Amino acid sequence: MREDRPTMPHAQDANELRRIACALAQLGHDTARQFFGAATVTRKDDDTPVTQADHAAQAAILDKLAVQFPDHAVLTEENLVQPERHAAIGSAALCWVVDPLDGTRNFARGVGIYAVSVAVMDDSGPLAGAVFDATTGRVYSAARGQGAFVDEHPLVMQNRPVDSDTTVMLSSFRRRAIPAAVRAWMDEYLYRNQGSLCLHLAWVAAGLADAAYALECKLWDIAAAVLIIQESGGVATDHAGGSLWPIVLASYRDQDIPILVGTPTMHARLLKSLMDGAGDSCP
Repeated sequence: MREDRPTMPHAQDANELRRIACALAQLGHDTARQFFGAATVTRKDDDTPVTQADHAAQAAILDKLAVQFPDHAVLTEENLVQPERHAAIGSAALCWVVDPLDGTRNFARGVGIYAVSVAVMDDSGPLAGAVFDATTGRVYSAARGQGAFVDEHPLVMQNRPVDSDTTVMLSSFRRRAIPAAVRAWMDEYLYRNQGSLCLHLAWVAAGLADAAYALECKLWDIAAAVLIIQESGGVATDHAGGSLWPIVLASYRDQDIPILVGTPTMHARLLKSLMDGAGDSCP
């Protein structure tokens, strides 16, 4: 570990980092949208799609970070082209976690439902983060201990009662068996999949949905949005009710992080059903 490791930011600095994350998420969107409707799709080693918009948005964000925070580390969805411009993960006090385009399949097919996520983490978890929502142009953001915001207006989650409009956001289960509890949710609640996990979580914080569940999540999908959920008054855990943080960034290797988020009422309700049906699944 370097002896000149930067000191941890004071609480008041978290809000400034939030504003920077907002600007970076906006920059990522402005860069990506230039390719909308004309994106060329290639495949990564894991067979997931990527476009030049993903690469261009990430490059634009990292260019700014390299100049403004050369002593910070970065963790990104796409490969780093110039890793030497950034501090090594594990030696830096702060690490920026970037998803330059969440919803690449939508983007590639001309569907304007996608997001850009930028978060900054310390040893305890996300410190600040922002999600740019391409569907509305809104920026959802949060700073640890300082609340959540939508376009700089305070964002406070409403703990709605469960009713006929209760909505659960569900991601794809193509590579995994659907848990029996989730199958039951499909009969009990409205469910949606918009193709962008960042938006699923941000929309829960904003009251556009009541809960979200996903098994195949990467750190860059959730780092900003989970903080927004928590700072807005919601609950975010893994699928067994455990804490998502801390996470050892230096040893993170794209492992899936299952998550359950929601209003306090819905999170408790869905977690109980998952625990009651633990081990069960539907083909």
